[in-house]
Amino acid sequence: MSGILYGVSTGPGDPELMTLKAVRCLEKCGTVFIPRTKGENTLALSIAEQCVDMSGKKLIYADFPMSSDAQLINENYCRIADKISSELEKGDCAMLCLGDISVYSTFSAIADIVTVRGFTVERIAGVTSFCAAAAALGISLASGSEVLTVIPYSSEELPGLAGRSGKKVIMKSGRNSAELLRLLAENGQRVWAAENVGLPDEKLTCDVSSEETGYFTVFISENDNA
Repeated sequence: MSGILYGVSTGPGDPELMTLKAVRCLEKCGTVFIPRTKGENTLALSIAEQCVDMSGKKLIYADFPMSSDAQLINENYCRIADKISSELEKGDCAMLCLGDISVYSTFSAIADIVTVRGFTVERIAGVTSFCAAAAALGISLASGSEVLTVIPYSSEELPGLAGRSGKKVIMKSGRNSAELLRLLAENGQRVWAAENVGLPDEKLTCDVSSEETGYFTVFISENDNA
């Protein structure tokens, strides 16, 4: 009998934000796939290792290229799905995901391929980086009938959404923080930032202007007169 592929959310950084369900799932899975880029160990693994004894498990790295080439990316997805499918023939497997499995996760593409091949996939929800950021900053993301907008920096719709009402979460800006902050300033936004949220080097800024920020920074903005 083939196994189930579990997409396991680890949360944004603080191991105490991993859910009990995620911990129990990792405890029962003998094989765990670990996404990484540039051949480095991942933050998701370091979080999981603080909650679950991984020493007796089969750990398989799934390498993702830092590329915008769609064909290269899709071919890599298929290679990873091949490895996962082979392991699923032996039993249940888990794949780690930083933050929440349903928010801008590469797991979704892998899961689609594995599902088409006839395997069962289950997703285990986790704490998103922007929810953890809002809690750390001591602010509300939305209340009453307010609209919350979540935008990846790469979206072509970002310029048009930057000044809309309600709070905006801007993710995945990478090294483009200066350009993002200029855009938000032009749209009259007050900006909060949470860098490395939940980690020992967490940095919280409640009124960001032109400050340079790190790669893993979540931005939250709101109309300055709100």
